[in-house]
Amino acid sequence: MKAVLLAPEFAATDGGIQRILRLYLSALAADPAHSRVELVALNDSADQLSRHPTTATRLIQGKALAVTGCGRSKAAFARAAWRSGSGARRIVCGHIGQLPVAALAARPGCTLALVAHGIEVWEKPSPVNQIALRRVDRIFCVSAYTRDRLAGLHPRLVPRLRVVPNALDPALLSAPAPTPPPEGRPPIVLCVGRLSAADAYKGYDHLLRAFALLPPSAFHAHPELAPRLRFIGDGDDRPRLEAIARELRIADRVEFSGRLPDAELRQAFADCTCFALPSTGEGFGLVYLEALAAGRPCVGVAAAAVPELIHPGVGVLAPPGDDPALAVALAECIARPWDLTALRNAALAHDHPRLITALTEAWT
Repeated sequence: MKAVLLAPEFAATDGGIQRILRLYLSALAADPAHSRVELVALNDSADQLSRHPTTATRLIQGKALAVTGCGRSKAAFARAAWRSGSGARRIVCGHIGQLPVAALAARPGCTLALVAHGIEVWEKPSPVNQIALRRVDRIFCVSAYTRDRLAGLHPRLVPRLRVVPNALDPALLSAPAPTPPPEGRPPIVLCVGRLSAADAYKGYDHLLRAFALLPPSAFHAHPELAPRLRFIGDGDDRPRLEAIARELRIADRVEFSGRLPDAELRQAFADCTCFALPSTGEGFGLVYLEALAAGRPCVGVAAAAVPELIHPGVGVLAPPGDDPALAVALAECIARPWDLTALRNAALAHDHPRLITALTEAWT
């Protein structure tokens, strides 16, 4: 049986959706029902796919892998998807933006599934996507929250909804057991994400204001060991956030590191005291799991799918939009002793084998 993955992007950048779809491709190949796998990626060039470790060898999990990069050409993507749909028994559409093409590519007898990541499916879809949704046989929702939002919007689709939680890259879980944060250094609150004005729901400005409100109990007796806040990521909203830090008079304790290579990002998790992202729009929240895998507790807000990952054993939640309460949560997370094994185990609950099992079961 041939399985096809249609992706908006796979190798050109390294965002959350791209990382998850790489694991989806591997999970499709690991399913014994599939004898071969094909990938069609809209934004990637053939060269980018040929250089990515997942797609460079044209073999995955010991099975034949065919890949097509369409170089951002929607026409080329539509043609390639149509060709790949011939003989496919299962097609996974990696984002609702490509669903109309996927619906046309799926021939009679082919099972079509859509991956619902979160915010992109929480509102009423465009007319063309409404039509395309009629063709979908399964919707793989990354969280119960996303499933419930879809169920409220599309009651007739409820029998087709399946919760398939995201998984971590196996490389993150094969690393050595986490160690406590380095001693003799200021506590570091780490935040990782794209600093884009379009992603205002991430709550970076709230994090800055809460950090400025940290109560005295959060500070070490020595002023030079006062907590620091570090942002990793870049985007068009960075100048505004830097200006907020200056206005709050905390710029000397806030670092904007820009984008970092994977190895440096992993080290940043190891160096921090806790991770914080007060986002109100997470369909899953993969970055929280990345922090937990490094043995670091998380601060978030009780909104969207975040409470499905963050509970009192692994972090602290504040009410959304409440900067003073978020400051208290940060202080608690910095000061509280944490069980590193429990943090790591919370991440292990989302390993790749569980994604393979969940995806295999979700087709039924």
